[in-house]
Amino acid sequence: MSSLSTQRVRIIATLGPASDSRETILELARSGVNVFRINLSHAVKDEILDRINRVRQAEKILGQPLAVMGDLVGPKIRIGTVAPGITLEAGKKIKILTKQTYGSAESISINFPTIIKNLEKKHDIYLGDGEIKLEVIEKIPEGVVTKIIVGGELRDRMGFSSHGISMRFPLTEKDENDIKMMADLGADALAVSFVQNSKNIEEVRKLLPPKKPLMLIAKIETLEAVERAEEILEVSDGLMVARGDLGFSVPLAELPHIQKSLINLCLRKSKPVITATQMLESMINSHIPTRAEVTDVANAILDGTDAVMLSAETAIGKFPVETVKMMVKIIKEAETKIPKKDFTDSDIIADAVSTSAVDIADRTNSQLIIVFSQSGHTARLISRHRPKQLIITCSPEPATIRNLNFTWGVYSSLIKTTRDFDGLLLDARKIAKNNNFLTLKKKETFVICAGAPFGRSGTTNLVWVNKV
Repeated sequence: MSSLSTQRVRIIATLGPASDSRETILELARSGVNVFRINLSHAVKDEILDRINRVRQAEKILGQPLAVMGDLVGPKIRIGTVAPGITLEAGKKIKILTKQTYGSAESISINFPTIIKNLEKKHDIYLGDGEIKLEVIEKIPEGVVTKIIVGGELRDRMGFSSHGISMRFPLTEKDENDIKMMADLGADALAVSFVQNSKNIEEVRKLLPPKKPLMLIAKIETLEAVERAEEILEVSDGLMVARGDLGFSVPLAELPHIQKSLINLCLRKSKPVITATQMLESMINSHIPTRAEVTDVANAILDGTDAVMLSAETAIGKFPVETVKMMVKIIKEAETKIPKKDFTDSDIIADAVSTSAVDIADRTNSQLIIVFSQSGHTARLISRHRPKQLIITCSPEPATIRNLNFTWGVYSSLIKTTRDFDGLLLDARKIAKNNNFLTLKKKETFVICAGAPFGRSGTTNLVWVNKV
């Protein structure tokens, strides 16, 4: 067995000041991180390039594919830059100005000042993910005056939310530049913020270079996106349940049900789903999580999420590596209780073959399913059943093996294109005996899932049982 963590649920970690170093990135990957997120709200090109290069270095050292996901800013309302070391105190007042200003304890500005006119007396305003709460008490010519209801640390570019106040989707100039930049720098995926319909995803996809088709993960963070989730998923490569902004767009009490329904939708459609925001928030400053956080993470896993995402916990937290290790512990315990899932809503050959591969693996007591795939689609079909077996996907496409880092229970190996049955069988036996994830002993059984003609996408039609 390898020293690398092989939890089935994937872990996405956000890079930032607490995790930028080459050593920390390597340790995070060794501890269980599969995808590294770069928040494009808080990084410039040189920083982004350095981060991607460090991830690629870790990838080479570990011999394990790692994915990089850029998170687009989108039309999110944020405050501007602020002076360091400011803590807002409950009971005091702070102005929100239409004119751009350097933030202080007395006044702040936002990046979309036109919406300030829509704020009325008694409107609640939340900064960040809700850790600071303000209440509008007066409208003035230069903006509004608010009372600080819940204080806290004021930081650069904190999110700004108020019920009933939102931005429409049109891509900003920054988003367009960031899309092209991330493609040029070799990122693997983009998280698209404030998606409202399928056209928003198609708009982003048109900006991608034809030879660099990044995965597009639609962030569900508005009521409109929830209502059109199936339509959005049809043109996306996966969804993110972005609970921070979503919690300001829908009643909080509805959030658990919405999360479950979005996870179920992605399972049915064989596309990855990420559960995000405040997963282990207390570990920003504490070496242990709250009991509620542990339960929250475990329930997302039991519901069937493909991945969980850490944000500030690894970007600015005091214990980034410890947080990942704790996440792995929670995942490994919870995934022992995940039941096998059955689906009867598809009738294509690949669905039938993938279902059979899982059933045969169970009946033959196999520990490993080896999938040969160009695009990774067959691996995702197998994954959605949540089999007890580890899935290793062999592909000649580097993009495929990295993108499968978003999919539950799938680990990948880069191989040369297999052209015949004998070559495929030889490759499978080598991988079963020697890989970074689960090596089998002599006479142990494994299942092979592939398609003929070999080396073509969309041909999955074969299942074999073999022994080491």
